[in-house]
Amino acid sequence: MSTAVASTNTRTALWPERWPAIALTECIDEVEAAAPELRSVVKWNLPCDTCPEMARCLNASRKSKGPFIYDREILTVPRSSESSLFPRELFEPGLLRGSELVPHFAKTYGIEDRFAVASAWDIAWSEKTGGDWMVKMTAVLDRESGKRRILDVLRVQKLSFAQQVQLIEAEWAKYRDDIVVIESDAAQLVWGQYVGETTAVPVVRHSAGGSDGKASKRSLSEGVPSLIMELESKRWQVPYQRGTFHHENVEVFLSEAEAFGWNDGKLEGVGEHDDTVMAWWHLSWAMNRLLDGSRFAKVTQTSGAHDRGSHI
Repeated sequence: MSTAVASTNTRTALWPERWPAIALTECIDEVEAAAPELRSVVKWNLPCDTCPEMARCLNASRKSKGPFIYDREILTVPRSSESSLFPRELFEPGLLRGSELVPHFAKTYGIEDRFAVASAWDIAWSEKTGGDWMVKMTAVLDRESGKRRILDVLRVQKLSFAQQVQLIEAEWAKYRDDIVVIESDAAQLVWGQYVGETTAVPVVRHSAGGSDGKASKRSLSEGVPSLIMELESKRWQVPYQRGTFHHENVEVFLSEAEAFGWNDGKLEGVGEHDDTVMAWWHLSWAMNRLLDGSRFAKVTQTSGAHDRGSHI
């Protein structure tokens, strides 16, 4: 099944989210006509000060980037990275600039038990253009070192419920995950139940709001803030080779992570989306439980999903 995913050389990629409907055609064409390594410079030097669409364009940029990054990069307001829960420098040690994401994965023969693979899905509610993103993040865990390496970051829009279910099953077949985490807040609970009951996908449900004794996303010990400690201990490795498979989604992930933090005393993503951050948190929850096979067996039973993890 084919799905529409923005490539690195499309207007959607150059002018994220809302911009294709706002930016002047001649501006977009000028950027696209430039050599790839010069596009950021050309974009920066566009005559925005005299453009009749400047206000709408900048407003779209602020919504896309979030106020933290927009103030710092566009308005050049010197805002401290302390406002961000995940400043870029936290990721830097784990960025593998000579490595790339992969379209499929198989564990190394003979030492399969050393590794565990998991995917986490942040579900999209809307099929409409410009609606929510459905995000999947996949990683492999090395049980000996505790290191987690991201294998893929997938972002899609405008899929029906049936298409989303088919995509979840198809992606599991590519990576042969030991567990697949699906968020289970409110109406999203239906996805986990349906996929778990109608397919062979080893579904485990996880709630951002906290339920069944699980911590909420705001928990300092097990919620989104706990990911700071995982980054500081260099547990995460992120392939970061430009122009390779799904690299544009890695850039979105890093931007959304930097735009996630404390805003007026509340923990939230201050950009237009935080889907990749939530998928990453669900994935981390899975990785931590895959470190201990017996813990995973308990998780599958209490979550209501099928108990398909006892072999780990």
